[in-house]
Amino acid sequence: MSCLAAAVLLGIPASPAALAQSLLSDAPAAPPAVSLRGLGDSTILSTRPVALARAGAARDINLAAFEQSRSALALEGEDDVVELTFVLDAGHVAEGGDLVIAYRNAVSVMPEASMVSVMINGAPVGDFPIRSPSGFARQVIDVSPALLRAGVNEVRLRAVQRHRVDCSMEATYELWTEIDGQASGFRSRSALRPEDFQSLRTLGRTEHGLTDLRLVLPAGAGAATLTRAAPVVQTLALALNRDDLSVTVAESEGRGPGIDLIVATDDDPGSLAAAGSAPYGLSVAAGADAGRARVVLRAATAGEIPGLLLSAVQGPLQPVLDTGIRARRKGEIRAAENSAYTLADAGYVAAPFSGRLFHTGFDMILPADFYPAEYATLDLALHAATSPGLKPTSQLLVRVNGHIVKSLPMRDADGEVFSGRKLELPLRAFRPGRNQIELLAELERAADDACVFAERDDSVPRFILLDTTEIRVPALARVARSPELAALAGSAYPYASPSGVSVHALKPDAGSVSAAMTMIAKMGLAARAPVMARMEFGPPSADAGANAIVIASRRAVEALSGLEPAASPPAAQAIDFARARDFADPMPTASIHLPGAAVAMSMATDPAALLDAFQQTTRGLATGGSLVRDFGAGLSDASRAFRHWLNYERPSDAAPLVEPLRKALLLQRPSVTGEGVVTWLTADTSLDMVEASDMLADPSVWNRLEGESVVLDLDARTLRATRPQAYFTHDIKDYGPGNLRRIAAAWFSDHFRIYVVLVLALMAVFAIWLGRAVPGAGVRTDR
Repeated sequence: MSCLAAAVLLGIPASPAALAQSLLSDAPAAPPAVSLRGLGDSTILSTRPVALARAGAARDINLAAFEQSRSALALEGEDDVVELTFVLDAGHVAEGGDLVIAYRNAVSVMPEASMVSVMINGAPVGDFPIRSPSGFARQVIDVSPALLRAGVNEVRLRAVQRHRVDCSMEATYELWTEIDGQASGFRSRSALRPEDFQSLRTLGRTEHGLTDLRLVLPAGAGAATLTRAAPVVQTLALALNRDDLSVTVAESEGRGPGIDLIVATDDDPGSLAAAGSAPYGLSVAAGADAGRARVVLRAATAGEIPGLLLSAVQGPLQPVLDTGIRARRKGEIRAAENSAYTLADAGYVAAPFSGRLFHTGFDMILPADFYPAEYATLDLALHAATSPGLKPTSQLLVRVNGHIVKSLPMRDADGEVFSGRKLELPLRAFRPGRNQIELLAELERAADDACVFAERDDSVPRFILLDTTEIRVPALARVARSPELAALAGSAYPYASPSGVSVHALKPDAGSVSAAMTMIAKMGLAARAPVMARMEFGPPSADAGANAIVIASRRAVEALSGLEPAASPPAAQAIDFARARDFADPMPTASIHLPGAAVAMSMATDPAALLDAFQQTTRGLATGGSLVRDFGAGLSDASRAFRHWLNYERPSDAAPLVEPLRKALLLQRPSVTGEGVVTWLTADTSLDMVEASDMLADPSVWNRLEGESVVLDLDARTLRATRPQAYFTHDIKDYGPGNLRRIAAAWFSDHFRIYVVLVLALMAVFAIWLGRAVPGAGVRTDR
């Protein structure tokens, strides 16, 4: 794609909705992929198969799906709000229709006192009790055309949930309501047919809860075809404005809800046959399968593709982009340094709260070259109030990326008013890219201990948090550091640069190529503009210094590892669409060396962490103890605990002693020359690569990427991140004295032992100088 097209898509304010979790302690590290079955680790599950609830929705061509992904469809705790959107054209607005909400809830939710209220475009349209613990139930609310508008319509669901039998604060973990995104949405009076770009935003999702984008390619398609298609895939991803996009490549069109994309040129007979009678340029038509769309970009030659794509961006796609990716979403703040924001900027609406555990949250996106360390604080100016009668144990907690970083006691039994009370949040708790900030308030009363239902009075509020609460971002140390997967997930750094990125599929099987195209689409969404991506088959060269992404199955890596760089066979130049026949090796490989490639791969987590976990487990097996050994072990434990505390790590963040049976690894390393960053995605087989790609397409997984490596457990659908032992710096854009001072302060806070040694050395030098200078100075008194 041309640089002009990329420039048109730059400069976009946006925001994915934040997920506020009502957890009082550090968030569990084990299940990072958000469970929609409820809050915390609740095991109260529906007894009805999800497929039964979705079967009817799959055939309902009148249903406009909500744009939000499944990770944003959970109502948790005593009082929670979900903001949803759907898109309609003027014709369907005039007809009116029904808002359909398919939901299920925890058994612990009391139906007599729990309710969901519904608003559309700011107007209340109804409410319904929460009473479906045994399976998905559908609530249908008739919506007048007067409440609808052409384009984007906003739906606000607020759930007030009460526990059946337990009044303790811990019981709020068990309160949840799940919305089924497959069967929910706006059902119009007539069929919805994808006839323009706006209508693409009404399409449903697959059974895995993902938006399916299938790139249809002719037999014999190679890396050049994928490179031409990459900007089209990213532009379509930006137009859809969905953060759960999964891209697959195939020779034929798909089935079920989704989009088939065809990029055709007159000089390529294979692609031209798939395009059929589509006009020149970018066009939309209904697919062969109900609920599926067909998008075709047709050009006379490959050289015309960038110009035609730019014409579409400046023409029919412009209103779609303006109301989608370019519009500000609720629940997100894109922060700049030396700036202040309010909760209102994140879409928060103040309301009195009468429960025991208040929670709200939002996402804050910080610059990709932000250096998190102890040189400043991000300040929260609190505007809130508590009512009389609360226990002296009441407190406000601030949690950043799952870690509690600040608490404010609220001990005044007569109630308190906080007018700009400053809470200093350490910058070390944040990371480049996306950060989740949560505010929680524990608000118990003495009457809660009795827990008599007849004596409950939930009409009296206990707390209110005003939307004037400010978040003040200080001047930041700006220096790009790698490895840092959070910067990749948050803003596609460093691959969104003008030089772009080379994406290598070690073997061009359909699974690896699909994973590569999904990564390209996700980076385009993170950068909010197309990334200049070049597809290549085979490994990057040993002396390559540019940025690269490598997609490889373990079998392909093992085949390459036994060869010398000069003996590496030439990679196949055509995509193998046949079903993968490689199977997982039951013997796990600890590490693999890649000669002729940019980095060395490890199929396990950090070996040092594994050794540490082993030693912790087997320490008690020693036959006899000694004071020296016990002292050394205690010193090691204290050092480890201090390191965890300094870096806001949990002990559970350490590597597990048992590796997942089926896993994928996302790893970032500097290139051999040190001038670029190489990211590897590996899995045991091509089929596992497809599962890994689907996991990364899920925003609840993608938004949690951080550190040097992430292990994806394909069976448990969880991830575990490992922080690097050391970073390397590769980009400083601001050489001003202020930024250099902050970088120095940040570096010393990361290497405080060097700082202590330096201070002691300077004190020693000063003492020596003082000892030599003072005896020879002053006035003689012996005369």
